[in-house]
Amino acid sequence: MMKEKIRDLLQATPFVPFYIHTANGKSFLVHHPDFILAASDAPHVIVEELNGRTHTINVMLITSLEEVPQRRQKQRNKS
Repeated sequence: MMKEKIRDLLQATPFVPFYIHTANGKSFLVHHPDFILAASDAPHVIVEELNGRTHTINVMLITSLEEVPQRRQKQRNKS
């Protein structure tokens, strides 16, 4: 079930970065759909950081997913 939720987040338009939270208290940020591998038949997902480091996460240990709040940019009206 968690893999389906991950796939839903990956297919969202526009894409919104999200965190994967695990049972051991760690969190992993998915910056872009290109930074995660979530094969349907695999018991894990692989997340890559911007620096190239990778993390293999057992799907059974994922406790929650959290979208990163979007910053609202204020636009000035020019007179």
